[in-house]
Amino acid sequence: MPSECFENIIKYPRAILRVLFVIVNNIYCIPTYLIWMFLLLPLKKLHPDTFYWIEGKFFHWLLANVTMWSYTAGYDIVELGDDITPTLDQRTLVLVNHQSTADVPMLMSTFNTKQEVLPNIMWIMDKIFMYTNFGIVSLIHQDFFIGSGPKQRDLALVQLREHIEKSYIPRRREWMVLFPEGGFLRKRREASQRYAQKNNLPLLHNVTLPRIGAMKTIIDQLGSSDEDRPSQQTTTPPHSIKNINKVINGDGDEFYIDNEYTNQTSTPPDTPLRNAYNVSNNRNNENNNRQTQRIIDDDENLKEKIGEAEVSSRKTLKYIVDITVAYANGKPLDLADIVTGIRKACQTHMLYRVYRCSEVPRDEESLTKWLYDRFVEKEELLENFYNTGSFAYPSEVQPTVVSQDLLRFFLIHLFFITSSYLHFQMLSMLYTAIFPFDT
Repeated sequence: MPSECFENIIKYPRAILRVLFVIVNNIYCIPTYLIWMFLLLPLKKLHPDTFYWIEGKFFHWLLANVTMWSYTAGYDIVELGDDITPTLDQRTLVLVNHQSTADVPMLMSTFNTKQEVLPNIMWIMDKIFMYTNFGIVSLIHQDFFIGSGPKQRDLALVQLREHIEKSYIPRRREWMVLFPEGGFLRKRREASQRYAQKNNLPLLHNVTLPRIGAMKTIIDQLGSSDEDRPSQQTTTPPHSIKNINKVINGDGDEFYIDNEYTNQTSTPPDTPLRNAYNVSNNRNNENNNRQTQRIIDDDENLKEKIGEAEVSSRKTLKYIVDITVAYANGKPLDLADIVTGIRKACQTHMLYRVYRCSEVPRDEESLTKWLYDRFVEKEELLENFYNTGSFAYPSEVQPTVVSQDLLRFFLIHLFFITSSYLHFQMLSMLYTAIFPFDT
């Protein structure tokens, strides 16, 4: 066929051009990011929240460049499964099966279209990625590099706990991406199967048995408190509502302003904020807010308690999103494919399953079983997909091809190229000022 013949002729010259472009792309993007972060260091001291917001935007733009590599090679992504919209602006742990070096770039492509995900994301990745061209960017963004091997495992979990407290929470990150298998499928499959046979566990072929350590650490640090977990006897309000209303009513009772959540029959104790609500309930919404806010403003102790409740709520993990990545014909792409575009255009499917963190067990044995069950389900889902082309999963969201914005790609590249030129001129002037006799 003429078209196929022509494709074979241009395939390798096109691959060479793509490699050159990716190299140049890295040259004018990564140094520019680093210089901007250096120039903005005073802002980090004066107003850290603003600095982190700007850094998050720059980080998103950098990952948009990586997205463009796979998108222009014709490697599309199809999303389906549960609706993840409620999780986009919430603290969320993302669990993904790990098959190849293409997993992270393909996830970047998926997340790129969701505006508030990539600026506020934290990746947990193997320490070896620290030494790649993107490692310095991830260090500044405060992603976490986890050491592999049994000797480093315990230390890595202690470091992860510290990283969550010192980086993830203060920077108000939301999504955290974890590959529980701890390595690529092709590298871990044999060891996983040996472990499964030895311990009478399911024998998996399309995924491997996950490791529990990192997830247990994350759940311990960020998981919902016992009071927010489902109860068969009572109906519990959302976490943030419950925390604040506990401040209103005092720590010992279970009364809530909204009658829907009342689960005791005696008269609730009088507190300043409850009285404010009772008064304002008879007025319109504007007066309600004004009256309540006035009483809060007049009571510094109450303001402090409510602030603590809101901070506690923000620190809590709300959702777990389980992503099952399925490559065409069960043959994973890799980073070389994405850079060169050698492999034919194809679609990678990503199936979303959403769980509330409050539904996930906390003790190690039950959590291990819960995580193993998810990966046994992944095995079945992938087996169905590879055999029939369908996950056989009742999907809320119909299969949708992720569409990227080419104009946005152009504007991002224009920004980085322009910034690179300005930085070069700035450094040239600085060099001339320091070494005037060399010119």
